[in-house]
Amino acid sequence: MNKLVQPTKEQVRIIDEVGNLVVTAKPGSGKTYTVVEKIGVISECLKEYQGVIAISFTRKASQELELRCKRKGILRRNHFFGTIDKFYISEIIMPFSKILTGKNIPLEVKDSFNDFPEYEALKGLKVDFRNRELQILLEKSLIDGHIFLEICGETAFFIMNKVPECLLYLKAKYTHIFIDEYQDCGEIQHEIFLQLVDLGIFGVAVGDLNQAIYAFSNRYSKYLFSLMSDKRFKHLEITHNHRCHKTVSDYSLALMGVRNINLEGESRVFKVNVIGTDENVINSIECNLPILKEKYGFKNNSDFAILCRGNETAKRASLFLKTENKLFVDTALDKSNSYWGILFNDMLTSFFLYKKGLTTILDFVESRINEEYDKKRFEKGLEILTEIFSLEENQLGNQIDTFIKFAHLIYPEHKDEKICIDLKSIIEDEQKLNSFKPATENEVNIMTLHKSKGLEFKCVFLLDVYKWILPPEGKWVTNEDYTQALNLFYVGVTRAIEACYIMQGTMRYRAKQEDFWTAEESPFLYLNNTQLLRKDLLWKDELLVKQN
Repeated sequence: MNKLVQPTKEQVRIIDEVGNLVVTAKPGSGKTYTVVEKIGVISECLKEYQGVIAISFTRKASQELELRCKRKGILRRNHFFGTIDKFYISEIIMPFSKILTGKNIPLEVKDSFNDFPEYEALKGLKVDFRNRELQILLEKSLIDGHIFLEICGETAFFIMNKVPECLLYLKAKYTHIFIDEYQDCGEIQHEIFLQLVDLGIFGVAVGDLNQAIYAFSNRYSKYLFSLMSDKRFKHLEITHNHRCHKTVSDYSLALMGVRNINLEGESRVFKVNVIGTDENVINSIECNLPILKEKYGFKNNSDFAILCRGNETAKRASLFLKTENKLFVDTALDKSNSYWGILFNDMLTSFFLYKKGLTTILDFVESRINEEYDKKRFEKGLEILTEIFSLEENQLGNQIDTFIKFAHLIYPEHKDEKICIDLKSIIEDEQKLNSFKPATENEVNIMTLHKSKGLEFKCVFLLDVYKWILPPEGKWVTNEDYTQALNLFYVGVTRAIEACYIMQGTMRYRAKQEDFWTAEESPFLYLNNTQLLRKDLLWKDELLVKQN
């Protein structure tokens, strides 16, 4: 007999809440269960012709959601379960393009512009989806019977705004729209979601804050955070079994501008003052490692991570720390903005995780290729990645072409010869390649904030949180530079599961000048009154002075 699952108070509140919601949760916190329960409650009140839209970003996730709803007895035929592309195509483009064009022409989904050079300019819609000239060309492509998968969101948006019957249909049929993994939403998905909400369809956005961290790699979702501060939405959290301590999570939310956060209990975020240079800071960390192990019940050195703004600080930290440690240095892939650079970085990281049984080939490919609309390409991706992940480490250097083949398959429009050279140099450099391997249990992790992307540690020490560094200052600094610096600080804080210590020395090392300079606190430490959500400590490099 299956064990009866009882929802937590947080889940009950989400399930019972009426209106627009943005729900933030971490992996393992029961968000799918919560969504299923909420759909069940809504279904009981629907009229015969009504349903809800339940969107996931992968076919696997949408199938799981639909299966769990069926197991619960939620069998309404008017519900939509599927990927966001499937929703655009089946509910908007297919039924209403004939009204737009005035022609009843069979439409076919095309996964690439390669065979249609006359329509290649339509890629520009991803940058400017309101461009009138491109919209005219888009309408012509529909008359010719083509739906281009790459711009199906832009196509749906165009039809929604040109065909009044489309909005009337969606409003009549659906009462709610659920979008899971909202941190993966781009501008067009966000615009369509808000348009449906403004139409009167209740919106429920479910996001994973642990994923929403990286602006420069196009993986940071400002749209998730914008909903959390949007007066049209109520923000609720699922914190039961939260991997990140609630006070750490609250601190990070306040940092990003979420309002009305009150500290509950003793904070696990600390600003630690140390008299001296980075060497004194590292010595103070070393002295307190055994004390923190006892305080939080940690067993391994790998439970700790020292995160730095740049490679030079990380190298110095590794040099000063006498405890066994693993230094991860940034490579050209870590800071790459290119599609291929980000892909190669993820491939190398996942290669070593796969060897330890911590990820699967299927998960990697499924997150990048929609099997539902491109089964052949999906199967080819599995074949290529299986070939790479089956190699031994010393064989990688002979398979650069296989990496490139996979990149061509995933991002054929974004060929990058320079990043291929960078990939080759990394694979052939033992120290650089070693940076993609996880630490052993006996090693303290030392790495840059960039390198910590997607990782979690029980206790984190943040270095370099100083004026001029985070954020950079000067006439050359742009708003984007400031935003990326704030995102990096957010990355650092949210890597901590149990506790985060922001280390502050009185002197900071300047690598270019090879000297020391008076250290000033970063303005990020007082952004949005976050100082009210942490505790200040004083450490010496011999012993712990205050730890209450």
